[in-house]
Amino acid sequence: MNDIDIESFLNELYMKGQINDSKSINKIDKYLNITPDTGKFLGLLAQITSAERILEVGTSNGYSAAWLALCTDEAVQITTIENDSKKVSAARENFLSTGLVDRIKIIEGDAPMILSEMNKSFDLVFVDMDRKLYLDILEDVIRLTRTKGIIVFDNAVSHKEEMTGVFNYFNGNSQFHTYLAPIGKGEFVALKKW
Repeated sequence: MNDIDIESFLNELYMKGQINDSKSINKIDKYLNITPDTGKFLGLLAQITSAERILEVGTSNGYSAAWLALCTDEAVQITTIENDSKKVSAARENFLSTGLVDRIKIIEGDAPMILSEMNKSFDLVFVDMDRKLYLDILEDVIRLTRTKGIIVFDNAVSHKEEMTGVFNYFNGNSQFHTYLAPIGKGEFVALKKW
């Protein structure tokens, strides 16, 4: 895809998400996509770290995974986990329409269970799922992040009170450098030093 195609695709996907969310009454039916500036930020982090293996926890309709795929080269493999079958179908359709389907592997199912069974390490992990489960998956997310790898948690400003446990875990933990990026809904970034 050339730059114009990429920009058009991402804009269209974002607008579809916004329209879907405005019409959806139940939270479970909403895509709740990241903002475009968050997409650029994630893509930049992936490039800076020369990420070859990326893990996303919470696929939704595939908007953030598409950003990560389109900001990195074709050798980069992205694994994304989603429990909602309708969202998995929407994401798969979006990836098929752009030729990204070979670069993004969707695993459908319960994230805590899937993560507990994974053993591959990742350069970049993006967590954007039900915030009530963030602490439940924390140990596995850290285990699956390589040394000098980065973990990013979404909604760190928009839902700050729900993120308190995550902040408390990382702040003061000498294993990590952390930064709260005031981008989009707020991105809490943790660099795994060792």
